[in-house]
Amino acid sequence: MKFYYRKLFFIPFFIILFGASCSKDVKVDVYGPPNASVHFSDVSDFIIDSAGKGIEVKAHVTSDAGIAQIALVYDAWSLNKVISSFPDPLEYDLDEAVTIPQDAALKIHSLKLEVTDKNGNKSATEIKIGLEDLNYATLYLVDNESASNLIGNLFGVPIAMAKISSHTYQVTYYASDENTSVRFIPNAASLSPVAIGADPANDAKLITDAAISQPILLGGKGYYRINVNTLLLTYTVERVSAQGVAFAEVALVGRGFYDYPDMNWQNTLPNIILLDKDPSNPFLFSKIIRLGIPPGQGYTSSQFILTTNNGWTDFWRFDDGLHPTKAVFNGGTNTDIPITSTPETYRFVFDSQTGIVQAFKQ
Repeated sequence: MKFYYRKLFFIPFFIILFGASCSKDVKVDVYGPPNASVHFSDVSDFIIDSAGKGIEVKAHVTSDAGIAQIALVYDAWSLNKVISSFPDPLEYDLDEAVTIPQDAALKIHSLKLEVTDKNGNKSATEIKIGLEDLNYATLYLVDNESASNLIGNLFGVPIAMAKISSHTYQVTYYASDENTSVRFIPNAASLSPVAIGADPANDAKLITDAAISQPILLGGKGYYRINVNTLLLTYTVERVSAQGVAFAEVALVGRGFYDYPDMNWQNTLPNIILLDKDPSNPFLFSKIIRLGIPPGQGYTSSQFILTTNNGWTDFWRFDDGLHPTKAVFNGGTNTDIPITSTPETYRFVFDSQTGIVQAFKQ
């Protein structure tokens, strides 16, 4: 039994139907003679009416014993629609308009569709409707379809998009693989129930249901500017060229690196950590590092910035000291990340073109 949703263009929340197809087909046996049953099929997806905030509840109902009554009930919305006249008592195509109240809670709502046959037997199915405001405080780009890869990282995973305006998000992203694909999630720790991706029925549009949405395939290695609108459920992907200076070297400067006990804010070798430059992208740098209190040191936080190994002439601090997502050129704040005497290993990644910083748990 599965559902899916359609998009709403005019009001700031949407119906989300949970599951993975456009209709549900449910056979429910009722108490009575062995051949007595009610069959629900073709329960349609739902469309929000832009003016009346309405949905059209549609279903095909059949009964071997004949249909005596159909009721659509939901107490929270004071909904109690009863149909008792049927041109053909053996089958009926339900098509009922239901108005969602202005004060309906943003949660999953279950409407009860109950059928009584002419023997007095009752059978019912639930129609689940989720109302959710899609004007998320933060929307994240995820380029890995494994939920476990979202857990345990230090910062920057998944990638936070910039919120440009209400319901509108943007990110410049580097695809490091030829077959990179992306989706968008409001919960940084989970790929469900909402994972925004391409609508399989129309890949120019988006849908939110994680079970249905398709990853958006990018066009090979390179930089992309991606825009997402969660009100219109539209998106754009634009290939862009890297701009500006690709620095010859980038280094970590600071303290709290377990394997560098003498490193404490010097800005020259050997007490800085030079990052490894990506062989195919001169703006991309990475390094396997261990964060922890070095033996003999008494501090309890890892504080660092990035430099171009040119003294203090050019540097990057961060947008947040505890949970950084972006490096800020010649601005920002130092990190201040709690550490212990037990080191933790991370793969630190810095894109000097986009400013994106990430630390993946190893």
